[in-house]
Amino acid sequence: MTAALTGLFGILVAAPYGNHAYAGVCVLTGLCGFGLGGNIPIDASIVIEFLPQNRRWLLPLLSMWQPIGVVVNCAIAYGLVPRYRCNPALPACSAVAVGLECCTRGSNIGWRMLMVACGGISFTVFFIRFFCFNFLESPKFLLARGRDADAVRIVEQIAAFNRQPPPQLTLIEFEELDRQFPQQTTGAMNSKHTTLSVLAQGLNRMKNLKGLFRSRSLGYTTVLLWIVYMGDFWSFNLAGSFLPIILARRGAEQDVSVTETYRQYVYIYLPGILGTIMAAAMIELPGIGRKWTLVFGALVQGVSMAMYTQVTTLKASVGLNALEYIMQSFFNAVLYGFTPEVFPAPIRGSAAGLCSTWGRLAGIIAPIAARPYISGNSDGVLWLGVGGIFVSAFFLIFLPIETRKRAAY
Repeated sequence: MTAALTGLFGILVAAPYGNHAYAGVCVLTGLCGFGLGGNIPIDASIVIEFLPQNRRWLLPLLSMWQPIGVVVNCAIAYGLVPRYRCNPALPACSAVAVGLECCTRGSNIGWRMLMVACGGISFTVFFIRFFCFNFLESPKFLLARGRDADAVRIVEQIAAFNRQPPPQLTLIEFEELDRQFPQQTTGAMNSKHTTLSVLAQGLNRMKNLKGLFRSRSLGYTTVLLWIVYMGDFWSFNLAGSFLPIILARRGAEQDVSVTETYRQYVYIYLPGILGTIMAAAMIELPGIGRKWTLVFGALVQGVSMAMYTQVTTLKASVGLNALEYIMQSFFNAVLYGFTPEVFPAPIRGSAAGLCSTWGRLAGIIAPIAARPYISGNSDGVLWLGVGGIFVSAFFLIFLPIETRKRAAY
């Protein structure tokens, strides 16, 4: 559903025109983020429920689709935006008298066509996920909600899909466990829903988030991950918001065309795929695991962004920007896979969502904090990004939980 919302709002971004166009674009772009934000923290939380322990290295590979998507987006922009854009010297038609030459809506449709294309891709993904794949609910989650029969049925479906004999599970065994340990379940969901019952269930589940602090170790890890996500998204958003601007400025100084700038974006983001593959391999190395892979990724990402302050040529700028994105993809691939491994199944999705929420709040503030620095030589923006990811690296050192070769619970 969130993919459908992203596609719908993405297409609508291309619609506003007139005096209120800017406000409309801002609102609809924000709604795109609303739709997108629902997917990222949940995907790994769903997949981990159905992966055996010796296949959990696949979780970081889910993040491979982020650089792939960025490259596809840049490739579409490369083909559309430079070709269907106004002369930058022309003013907006709303700013000049009638009859004077200006940038009309019809002559500046490249970015609108880009948004429609990307919205169409999101709708296609929604169609595939909703109609072609039958996503199953987590059996652990269902057991925690007292829905034993549904949990047994899904386990049997998993076995049938994998052409394995059905597990020796019966509803009677679970009912006996419920009688022995009644405090372990939170009650089955009522089949009759009213507005008040839905609100009550939502409030009750919010209370269940106290499970994030059910032990000293888990509570400590929860707070550390919140800080790590804030530092990561702070740095991530600064890089995403300002590195392209800095690259474009350096290209403008060397008379690089808009077409060439988009080509350079492809060069920068395509190696991010390699970063996710490296992450999937490194997390299984003995003595390193998830924790030290995260520390390594954060440090190298920070160093690459710091080095970016020293380059003066366009080629060096593109190369270091690519290195920064490789390590950004590397770090986020591990982090998004590691987070659901830490938390128990009944609150796993909510816990991952909360981590992402704290990160996105920091990511909203980051460009506002960096804005005063962009008018100068831009080094201040880069150092702010370095500081954010180094904060993440520092607090990752104190993580008390390592999930390598540990069963998810």
